[in-house]
Amino acid sequence: MIWLPLAVAAGLAANALRLRRRLRALPRLPVSGRRGRSLRWDGSYDTGTPGHDDSYGLLLAEGAVVSGQLRRAACAYARHHGLQVLDLVPRDLPVERALDLARGADRRAYRTDPLALGHGAGYATVVDEDLLQRTGTRPRALDPGEYGAVTLRLRQYARAHGDAYAADLAVVPTRLPRRVPSCAGRRAWLRGLGVSVRWTVGASMASYALVLASLAASPRWGALTAAVYCAVPYLVFTGAPVSPRDLHRMALLRLLLTPWNWWRTLTDAPCPWERRREQALADAREWYGTALADGVERFFHPRRDDCPWCGARALQHHMTTGDVVQAKPGRFTLDRCRECGHVFQNPPLNAAGLEFYRRDVYDGLAAESAEHALAAQRRVHTARADMAAAAHLAPRTWLDVGTGHGHFCRAARAVLPDTEFDGLDTGDGVLEAAARGWLRRPHRGALADLADELAGRYDVISMHRHLEQVPDPATELDLAVKMLPPGGHLLVELPDPECPAGRLLRRFWAGWLQPRHLHLIPIGNLERALTTRGMRIVARQRRRAHRRHDLASAALIALQAFGPPPARPWAGRAGASARVRHAIAVAAARPLGTAAALLDRLLAPLVPGPGNTYRVLARKDEG
Repeated sequence: MIWLPLAVAAGLAANALRLRRRLRALPRLPVSGRRGRSLRWDGSYDTGTPGHDDSYGLLLAEGAVVSGQLRRAACAYARHHGLQVLDLVPRDLPVERALDLARGADRRAYRTDPLALGHGAGYATVVDEDLLQRTGTRPRALDPGEYGAVTLRLRQYARAHGDAYAADLAVVPTRLPRRVPSCAGRRAWLRGLGVSVRWTVGASMASYALVLASLAASPRWGALTAAVYCAVPYLVFTGAPVSPRDLHRMALLRLLLTPWNWWRTLTDAPCPWERRREQALADAREWYGTALADGVERFFHPRRDDCPWCGARALQHHMTTGDVVQAKPGRFTLDRCRECGHVFQNPPLNAAGLEFYRRDVYDGLAAESAEHALAAQRRVHTARADMAAAAHLAPRTWLDVGTGHGHFCRAARAVLPDTEFDGLDTGDGVLEAAARGWLRRPHRGALADLADELAGRYDVISMHRHLEQVPDPATELDLAVKMLPPGGHLLVELPDPECPAGRLLRRFWAGWLQPRHLHLIPIGNLERALTTRGMRIVARQRRRAHRRHDLASAALIALQAFGPPPARPWAGRAGASARVRHAIAVAAARPLGTAAALLDRLLAPLVPGPGNTYRVLARKDEG
């Protein structure tokens, strides 16, 4: 069993060096002072007069103090570099908070990735006054949870400045009050950023458990693993601009202090922001209780005996599963047409059912965590725009149907800088996207209600992961083709029901995604439908559009089914067994998901057949 401690030690060291590289990339604010006590400006930039700082406001954590000199230095630095947001990172940030910063903030991506999430130290932030007004934020002291939520929001609203985005972090030579515990407010801060506290603590528990398992497998080599585990803080912070005040204590006593920090993080006193969230959870629990009082049968249309795509009465049962995303009550059946291969939900959800099962998926209680999931898909969004660019399209205007919060439009602008992107959706997210500056113009409503008004305005219309979620995809295609002018293009992306992983993984395959996916359309069906509507297929992608996440998604779906969150408002009071299952699922999520993601990358090229996604680009010819 020597391989286990050696593998764990190598993994710990590699991750520590990765975090060290991230921290070393952080710039130092050019302020000098003796031991950080008496701050003075070193003259690198012109600070101007005190009134010259009126273009920036200052957000502070509760109890934080920023001197006038440091504030003027930070404002001058932000002004010189064209920044709208500058997060100030104290040099002596405690180990746990500094590690959270390193895990969440990759400065290279933070500056260049259009979908990078806001992160920082939670101490002080210099913000452009215009940005404060656009986000509705008032300069003041914030509790940890509210500070995290504001930090997430500010990065979303920051505009591009040249080849980078106008948000950055910088280390400042100031000291935090020693009376502030290292884990004070940590739970609320992470929750405000949309980071799962259970997953963060669960990942730490998994690493700790691997160290203990290494000691049990081989005491001699396990001692080496334990030594590497304790040396991780030294590996991360040696040579980095951040020098935690508790570095030696946290390194030498790490095996003892880490469980204590878990406990303090999870049991910290709630801040006002968390109490407001708890009230929102209580309100949601009341709403769901009322909605479920009459059962879930009322959320479905009657079962149909013919195919909604071709009309054939040759249906066969494909699978039955539960809600794989939120574990809401209900069972959902997918049928497959033997004539055309169309897979559809039968019986399908009605309007009330769609509202119920889509509630708190991308908004409401799940708003912050959904941002993390959507921001992680930048390469997917960019690949969609690359497909249009490869076809030599140079559209002036582009309408993204089902745009959500506009993540595709934000990312696509980097590929097609001369294109104006508008978005259409039924939710409030499209209005939020316009407020962020991600869309030129938002259109809130159903495509059927706005098609006549928007006809002929757009050179390209895109439907990314949209048709599978609407009750009548054929009608949506009719409307999209009608809206396009002659010579216009339609770009469609859909999960591929012919993917081999869909057959192997069954209900754990993310493409089925019940109950949100109502229709799974084979690529041949879609192309024939486009052709009969006067469209000519310009390009298609199948294997190239594949997303390498089948096994990782299946692992997370399986863990969700095994141990769903016990505090979800649509469930009853959870017992001890449910809480234990959830704890096991959380602890296993990081190692199991990482191993599955590695297998996805290794095995995907070896699996024959189409991938889990396809894209079709079609042109509306003259006449």
